[in-house]
Amino acid sequence: MNFHDEILLRVWKTNGKILDLGCGDKKIPNAFGVDFIKTRGTDLEWDLEKILPKKFWNSYDLVYSASVLDHLGNPLNFLENCARYSKPCGIVQVIVDNADYWRFHKKSWPFGNYHSTLWFKESRDIKVQHKMMFQAGHLENLFALAGLEVIKKEFFYKAGIDKLLPEHLGSAFISIIGKKH
Repeated sequence: MNFHDEILLRVWKTNGKILDLGCGDKKIPNAFGVDFIKTRGTDLEWDLEKILPKKFWNSYDLVYSASVLDHLGNPLNFLENCARYSKPCGIVQVIVDNADYWRFHKKSWPFGNYHSTLWFKESRDIKVQHKMMFQAGHLENLFALAGLEVIKKEFFYKAGIDKLLPEHLGSAFISIIGKKH
């Protein structure tokens, strides 16, 4: 199973309206997709560091974002906006790289991963560079500050010897799901 397929398995199931922030080419089916560049999955080209127009507020059953939060300069502002776009009692789901994943701290192959050397080097475009990484506790605190109650936390995407390690060390990604108060 590839990375994208595994992420799609983690998407919170809803029959309601979905807002996919940072959708890229692989927008969640039937979602409204927003990204900072126009792709075939993008319905609205928008700077995700800025708040969406009021017509988006309190409108979505699920506000979803994968691999975006670690590229933003103000993650709390982004999560507060996600809560703003969610309907009352709506769901916000964020998937990011797991800062505790052991391979992110190794530089050499076969055990290393590109994260140990990518900071501000992966692209000349400042919008796509990684700015920070998160541990699960960091995300839970940010969700609370944004007015979201964490209802599910999941570590996933393990390969090879990763399966022998505790979840927080052997998983490349974290999914945090919160409910708007």
